[in-house]
Amino acid sequence: MKRADQRRQRLFWILSVLLVLTMVFALASFSLAETKANPVAGKKVAYVMLLPSATIFQMYKDSAEKLCAELGVEFDATFCEGDFNRWQDTIRAKAAAGYDGLLISHGNRDGSYVFLKEVMEQYPDLKIAAFDTLLYADGEYQKLPGLTQYFQEDASLVTVLLDDMIAKFGEGVRLIKVWRGPNYNSPFDRREVGWQEYEAAGKIKTVGEVQPLQDSIDSANAVTAAYLQGVNREDVDGLIAYYDLYGQGTYNAIMENDNFNGNVGAALPMGSVDIDPVDVTNMLTRPDIWTAAGTTDWTLNGEIGMRILLLQMAGEYDKIYDPASDKFGVDVVEVPGSPILASQLKPDSTVDNLGEVAPDTYGNLSYLSESEWMPKDLIHK
Repeated sequence: MKRADQRRQRLFWILSVLLVLTMVFALASFSLAETKANPVAGKKVAYVMLLPSATIFQMYKDSAEKLCAELGVEFDATFCEGDFNRWQDTIRAKAAAGYDGLLISHGNRDGSYVFLKEVMEQYPDLKIAAFDTLLYADGEYQKLPGLTQYFQEDASLVTVLLDDMIAKFGEGVRLIKVWRGPNYNSPFDRREVGWQEYEAAGKIKTVGEVQPLQDSIDSANAVTAAYLQGVNREDVDGLIAYYDLYGQGTYNAIMENDNFNGNVGAALPMGSVDIDPVDVTNMLTRPDIWTAAGTTDWTLNGEIGMRILLLQMAGEYDKIYDPASDKFGVDVVEVPGSPILASQLKPDSTVDNLGEVAPDTYGNLSYLSESEWMPKDLIHK
């Protein structure tokens, strides 16, 4: 009887050990699988934006941050208020602090290439994806190995607005342009390509140019209001703003001027690049003034950029997708623009449901780069 008890005890001990070992192996296998499934968990990234924190850039930040939260990636953001030196200092500081990846935005055309080349040479493990940042040196467009450049199709953001004006007034339409001039930032320079192409073809005629002193609604409002004081309404057909903060300031200036707001004669129609909730409200309120926006989906743009950066960090460059060329493994990504027409908006239209009235190019989830651990519908279920 005693021997039987000993055998039972020995068998119980063996089974217990086997059970513990099975659990250990199972946990180890789960941990290994989880690490393999999500290679960026626990990594640290930042969004470093040259310009001030406008609503569209907050929308960009929010979509990038949401993806990071889903994947267990630590995220922070810095807006540099248009100060290129501060932008460079912020990037240097985060590189020195051991960040794994940086999603940078709107670097100056002149200076960004040399600066980023130095940073990447000093911190070879740091991954960088650059949004709306043209890299030039000695007047020539450049690329940096390992750095993916990500853009909106900026020329199309302007040309869809010009097409709207041409549809209203015919070729040779007389337009005022609101921007900050050449070489202020990469997106404006790329948008200017579309404008110059149409002007060279005789489709439009530039009859005036307004340059806000700051990237703000108030500055655009003040400068445009002063400019319109010296303009005869019959000498201009429309106005195009290269940025929606300028658009909002310009809209306010038009609304304040009886010669242009429709109180005396026809209202002056305008269009603007980008779109945010205020723009939608203004388009619904005065569709005869704010007639169109040329834009991408800012609730998706940050996620597109962050997916590119995370794939770089995971070493999966072959999965970076460019919707413009429909190719994978690229180092330049461009997202098509879409026209949003005031005449097509519904009373309940918002930036969150613009896909109901916009072309298929707007908010298209097929533009998202993906991997097994980062499917397209990860935060869109």
